[in-house]
Amino acid sequence: MAKIFEGLVKLDSRFEIVVPTRFSLVCFSLNLFSKADLKQTELLNRKLLEWVNSTGRVYITHTIVSGIYVLRFAVGATLTQEHHIVAAWELIREGADTLLKL
Repeated sequence: MAKIFEGLVKLDSRFEIVVPTRFSLVCFSLNLFSKADLKQTELLNRKLLEWVNSTGRVYITHTIVSGIYVLRFAVGATLTQEHHIVAAWELIREGADTLLKL
């Protein structure tokens, strides 16, 4: 299931996979800025994390990888189906759309 989510992330040029997907964990970032502007990228991702989690529909976490703030999506439930993954991704994209309009 994580590979399905990873594939969806790769289809949106605003996002990037930060580290290779392992098992059920996908580490990704909303990245609209140059690599030199890590503070702006981090702020945007912090806001996206807060927006997504505030809906109560999906919960994502974060970590720091080589100094880069990274969002983490984990597929851990055995009953998770593809439509759950797609719905979570659509919510994350909606959050990005909302934040980018502000």
